[in-house]
Amino acid sequence: MLILTNDMIEPLLHMPDCVAALEAMYRDFGLGEAADIPRHDALVANSRPGAVHGFKTMSGSWPRAGVTALRLNSDIVTWPERNGSRRRVKVPLSEPGGRYNGSVLLFSTETGQLLAILNDGVMQKTRVGGSSGVAAKHLARADSRTMGLLGTGWQAEAQLEAIAAVRPLVLVKVFSPTRENRERFVARFRARLQLDIRAVDDPGAAAEGADILISATNSMMPTILPEWLRPGIHISSVRGSEIPLEALAKAQCLVVNTKSPVEAHPAKGWPSEVPEFTNGDYGRPDIGPIDYARVPELKDIVAGTAPGRRSDADITCFHNYKGLGLQFAALGHIVYRAAKERGLGLAIDDAYFTQTVHP
Repeated sequence: MLILTNDMIEPLLHMPDCVAALEAMYRDFGLGEAADIPRHDALVANSRPGAVHGFKTMSGSWPRAGVTALRLNSDIVTWPERNGSRRRVKVPLSEPGGRYNGSVLLFSTETGQLLAILNDGVMQKTRVGGSSGVAAKHLARADSRTMGLLGTGWQAEAQLEAIAAVRPLVLVKVFSPTRENRERFVARFRARLQLDIRAVDDPGAAAEGADILISATNSMMPTILPEWLRPGIHISSVRGSEIPLEALAKAQCLVVNTKSPVEAHPAKGWPSEVPEFTNGDYGRPDIGPIDYARVPELKDIVAGTAPGRRSDADITCFHNYKGLGLQFAALGHIVYRAAKERGLGLAIDDAYFTQTVHP
């Protein structure tokens, strides 16, 4: 059994390979050849004002790769206000030095054996970005050249890399509220991707003329405005709150990652103190007018059981704000196979993780 850290995992995840693995996984899932168990969160009080302890799990089995993944997080979550809007922020409090808690347990579907325990951080942003890449491959116009990106944080990095892997970008315009952050981001990725990447001073400038517009922020307020959407554009998000109802309603083709709800299991006295029950992962009353029973999931588009873009003039939207445990199976398979080939990771005797007693 292997244990791998983010530092070991990151060099093993190349975005084009990740997009290809995720696409194959979505196709199998859409054809009924893989299984996913939706996200569940347990929420209890924390001693810090405005904070909760959230324990999150999600899992999925992908037989083609021979693996099942269980992703779990133990987080201290807060919702501070920054730059005039409320944001979801995890607080790193674990010792030593303030760290986060998140892991992926990878099991064999052939023997049931625990194959690996993996840090989930790098895989997390890669599976979100890679899934946006799969969606863009199937929904964005083939001739998309210009991308607008709102956000310069951890998630924004993978979004840019994934879209660059599936579309021949020539110009990327980037906005975030802090000038230093967006200029640092642009300098870094201009060199890495060899693209014309420019920082802009307001979000409307990032959206202007964009063939693909992606918001990758932790804002709990809308970031993509409906007046920015012109014929042919493809939009995407990493949080439900980033795209308002008016923008969703303008899309001729709206696709979600999953329609399965995030199940929150709050302790007594909640959910009044958790804003995400009214605008976030646990609830979004304002999108009630959209009949989500009629909205296809990404797996349906990839498997060819639901139509995607019908014309170059269509506005398409991938509402990518709920994750799948299956995504971690797809990337976990890449990581485990590469680590075994290269002799990476800390090998632990399987006797510590198996038993002779019938469980």
